[in-house]
Amino acid sequence: MKSQTGSLAWENLRYDLYPWLKDALLSLGYPTMTPVQASTIPLLCGNKDVIVEAVTGSGKTLAFVIPVLEKISKRLFTPDVDGKVEPLKRNHILSIVISPTRELAKQIQMVFDRVLEYLPEDLMPQIKTQLLVGSLGTVREDLEKFQENQPQVLIATPGRLLDFLTTSPVVKTSSLEIVILDEADKLLDFSFEMDVVNILKKLPKQRRTGLFSATISSAGDTIFKTGMNNPVRVQVKTKNFLGEQQNSPTSLQLSYMLLQPEYKITLLLTMLRDYDFKKVIVYFPTCTSVKHFYQIFTKLVNSDGNESDLQFFSLHGQLNTKARLNTLEKFINGDEADTKYVLMTTDVAARGIDVPEVDLVVQLDPPTDPSVFLHRCGRTGRANRSGRAIVMLNDGTQEEDYVGFMEVKNVFMTKIDPPESTTARHDLFQKRLRKYMLDDRARHELAVKSYVGFIRYYSKHVASSIFRLATLDYLAIAKMYGLLRLPKMPETKYIDSSLMPQDGWLGEPIDMDTYAYADQLQEKSRVENLQRDKELKIANAKKRKELKIKNEAWSSKIDHKETKQERKAKMKRKREAIEKQLMENGDEEEEQTQQDWKDLVRQSKKTKNQTMQGSFDDL
Repeated sequence: MKSQTGSLAWENLRYDLYPWLKDALLSLGYPTMTPVQASTIPLLCGNKDVIVEAVTGSGKTLAFVIPVLEKISKRLFTPDVDGKVEPLKRNHILSIVISPTRELAKQIQMVFDRVLEYLPEDLMPQIKTQLLVGSLGTVREDLEKFQENQPQVLIATPGRLLDFLTTSPVVKTSSLEIVILDEADKLLDFSFEMDVVNILKKLPKQRRTGLFSATISSAGDTIFKTGMNNPVRVQVKTKNFLGEQQNSPTSLQLSYMLLQPEYKITLLLTMLRDYDFKKVIVYFPTCTSVKHFYQIFTKLVNSDGNESDLQFFSLHGQLNTKARLNTLEKFINGDEADTKYVLMTTDVAARGIDVPEVDLVVQLDPPTDPSVFLHRCGRTGRANRSGRAIVMLNDGTQEEDYVGFMEVKNVFMTKIDPPESTTARHDLFQKRLRKYMLDDRARHELAVKSYVGFIRYYSKHVASSIFRLATLDYLAIAKMYGLLRLPKMPETKYIDSSLMPQDGWLGEPIDMDTYAYADQLQEKSRVENLQRDKELKIANAKKRKELKIKNEAWSSKIDHKETKQERKAKMKRKREAIEKQLMENGDEEEEQTQQDWKDLVRQSKKTKNQTMQGSFDDL
C-alpha cells in the first residue's frame, strides 16, 4: 500500500484521534504527518494488522506510538452505553512494544513519555509505561515496580520480557489490545526469533499486531509466525534524482571512498577535524576496536591542540546497560557551541536510535550484514534533515564491488575522494601511536585483540565473494591498529613471503621480557610469572632429557649392541691380516715380529688400565 498523496495535515487523517492526542501532537511541534504516519495510523487504529517498511528517519516510532495510545485511551476513557467506564483490572496490561536493543527500548519509552506529558490530569487512570531491559535490575524488582505503578504499556527487549511474563503469574495479558515489534526483521532473525514467538504465544489471539522496520523484507516467511490476521503491507520509499526507487531518504547523501587501510585512522581524524558537523557517529567493527581506538583518541587526539574541540563517547555491547544508556544520554544532550561530539560505537547503536543534530555517519568498514548498512546510515538525515553517510572501503581489494552489491538492494552511493592528508602527518601520528603502545604492555594486548577480532569479523561478511581474506593487506591493517608485532594466526599465510617482516616485527624489535605494564601490580605479577615460567621450562627440559634416556626404544639398544659386535669382528679381521703378513715376511723376522706384537698387546692393556684408573680418580 502506498502512502496517501493528499495533504499531510493532522486534520486530514482518515481517523478521528482522541482530542488530547491531537493537542499533544500539535504541542510537540508536529504540524503535519509523515507519509508513513498518514498511511499506518488509520489502519492500526482501525483494527488492522500492519507490516510497515519505510526508510530510516521517516517517523515510524510515532506511527505506532499514536495508535497504541489511541487504543489505550479508548479502553480507559470511553464510557459504554450506560455512561460508565469499565475499570481495567489490576495487573492487566493493554500493550507491549518489543525492541531488539536496550538503547532503542529506552528511546521508545522517551517518545511515549513525551507524548504522555500532555495527557490531562483529570483523565484517570493516568497512562503509564514501564521499561523492561536486562542489567538495570532483577526480574523480581521489575515485578515489584509493576505491581506498585500498574503500567498499561510494557516496552521491553525479548529476553527480559519473556522472563517477566513466565516468572510470575501476577502479570495478566488477557486484556492486551496491541503488540508492536520495532525493527521486526531483527526480532525475527535467529538470535531473537524463539523468544519472540514464545512471547506472542502467551498473548491473546484477538489483538492487533504491528511490524515496523526499514528492512522488513529481509524477515522473509518468519513474519507469519507472529499470528497476524490478514495484515496490510505499508511501504514508503523515495526516489533519487534519476527517478529510481531507493531505500534511503532523499535528504541523506550516501558516499564511499577507497583508501589504503593503513591510513584509515589518520584520514578519519582529518575528517573529524575538517568536516563541518555538530555530531557524528563512527561505526567500528567490534567492541574491542571501539575500546582500543577510544583510548587512543582520548589520550593522543585530545592532547593535540588542533583537535581539542572534539569530545569522544564510547558505546558498545560489553558495557553494562546503565553505562550504555548514560553514554547515549550524554551524547544526545551535548550542546556546547564550540564542541564537536563523536560517538564511537558498534551496531548496538545502528537501529532506531534518534539523535538530533547528527550530521555525519562514518563507517570504518561495511557491516557483515548488508541490511544493517542502511540502519547505520539512517542515524543521520532524519525527518527530512540533511545528512551525510560515508563508508571506507579498502583499496587494492574487491571491496568496491560492494557498491554494485548494494545497488541491487536499491541503496545508491557516490564515490568521493579521501580528504587530503600529508604523509608527514600520517608518519607523525604513527610515531606517537608507537610511543603510546610502548608505554604500556596492556595497550598492545588490546590492540592485538582488536586486530584478531577484526579478521574474524571480516571473515563473517555475507558477501564473502567480495570480502575475501586472501586479498586483505594484513600488514597495513596491523599498522592501522598500532601493532608492534604480528600475532601468530592462520591468516598470515596470505601474506607474501617477500613482504613478511622478520619474526613478524613491524618496526624495531623490542625485548618482550622487559616490555612492562603501566599498572604496577599487573607488572609485578607478570615478572613473577615470567621467572616461574623460565624455571618451569628448565625443569621440563631436564625431565624430557631423563625421560628420553629412560624411554629409549629397544630397537635403538639392539642397534647399539650390533654396532659393538661389528667393532669386535673388525678388530679380528685386522689381527688376522697382520698375522698373514707376518707369515709372508719369512721365518727370520717371525720372532722379532711376534715380540713386537706382544709388546703392542701389552701396551694396549696398559693404556686401558691407566684410562680406567683415571676415570676413578675423576670420580
